Amino acid sequence: MKAFLEKVATNLVYLVGMLVNPLLNGAQELRASSWPTERRKLRLINSPTARAARAAERERFRGLVEALGAVEGVEHVLTQVLDQSTRPTFHGRDHPRDTLLVCRIHARAYFVVREDILDVLPRIAAANVADWRAHGQGPDPEGSLDHALRWYRDGGIDADGWRMHSPCLSSPGAKLTWDRPGIPSRAPIPAGPYINRLFVLEQTPPDADAAQLLDEARAGGRGTVLELAFGADWVDHCQYHKVARGGFLGRGRL
Repeated sequence: MKAFLEKVATNLVYLVGMLVNPLLNGAQELRASSWPTERRKLRLINSPTARAARAAERERFRGLVEALGAVEGVEHVLTQVLDQSTRPTFHGRDHPRDTLLVCRIHARAYFVVREDILDVLPRIAAANVADWRAHGQGPDPEGSLDHALRWYRDGGIDADGWRMHSPCLSSPGAKLTWDRPGIPSRAPIPAGPYINRLFVLEQTPPDADAAQLLDEARAGGRGTVLELAFGADWVDHCQYHKVARGGFLGRGRL
């Protein structure tokens, strides 16, 4: 009887294994096909469509940097462009069910102003660097020159005693912020190393210590550092391309 039960148990284990193994193998194959290798991802994000979109956004940011750097009293210090291609999340506008990869640019440029910032801001607003929000867009539009000047004039408190939004100049695709007393602009993008070739950081000047450059620009209180960044409102990047799911087992298509 004992031998019979052991044989039955062995046969059951064998049958269960026969049923489960194909499911596990299928799941592994599906996962491997759904999320391509790094080499495959690099081919996808370097398609002609992706390269053209990437080049256009980089050129757009380069134009912003050059225009701001040409304003009297503004001196360029540092430019950083981080190109990043990642899997979409469940919280963004692109869902993993439909999208294989999203390509974004995080671009920042830092400048220093040696004069009073209140004298230089009107020059920046008048230089057509970007389509900054103008006076009249709402009762107290954050991101306008009018709001920034009023923030300094009234000590950051509005007529009703409420704290005002932080001063900045914002446009649909870019945002300019600057050092305020006790509140410096953001730290530069870290130099890496990054996890793979899907993250590429380019910097001007290329071999400089970014944080040290900004510290030197601020040294002794002789300058106010400005940060020009892609994106507006709560977005700090530009999404220029995405790879949709499709093809056999979701390997991705352009």
